[in-house]
Amino acid sequence: MVYLKLQLLIQIRMKKILPWFISMITMLAMTESCSTPAKMYYRSDINKSYAGQLDDSVYNAVKQYLVNTTSQTLKDTILIKYDYNNETCWDNLDQKEDDHIMGFVTRHQQRIQYVRATRPNVSVFDFREPGKRLNKIKKYDQSIIIDSSKRLFNILFKERCTCGSSIMIMPDKRYVFLRSDSHSEILYLTQMQIEEMLNKK
Repeated sequence: MVYLKLQLLIQIRMKKILPWFISMITMLAMTESCSTPAKMYYRSDINKSYAGQLDDSVYNAVKQYLVNTTSQTLKDTILIKYDYNNETCWDNLDQKEDDHIMGFVTRHQQRIQYVRATRPNVSVFDFREPGKRLNKIKKYDQSIIIDSSKRLFNILFKERCTCGSSIMIMPDKRYVFLRSDSHSEILYLTQMQIEEMLNKK
């Protein structure tokens, strides 16, 4: 009799605790998957681009991370494109056939190769945040390096921007930063455009 009462009491308590436990697990999962919300910056947004100068410790940390991760010798100027997990930038493209998507991937890789061939003083890198919730154009591109430790994310790319962000770091530690750089416009900036960004107040 005592055993039955005890079993009944446990069942009643479990019924009360279980919904609370499930809601806590759900909240933790949402927090982990969503992280900070991403903002979309459009071409007309005044804050889409900005410029500044890295301090010595950040500059050295970035260079050290790139050398350790890629085993490449860095050139004078560094270009980095960074994409995020839980991305929605290319959701419409995801509906297309894989062959169509791979065409975008191939053309992007060709553009990177062209920049490397024609601008010998520039190092170009494509990185992405670790995770599995990616648009296919990023998932299928095996040339993109996964920032598995999220070190680069924490140094330069903490502000989540829809369609990823890019940075150009010059030898004197000055930089220009493009938010929501969906088409890797950082690759095509002219010297005049770079100077305008650097001098923008």
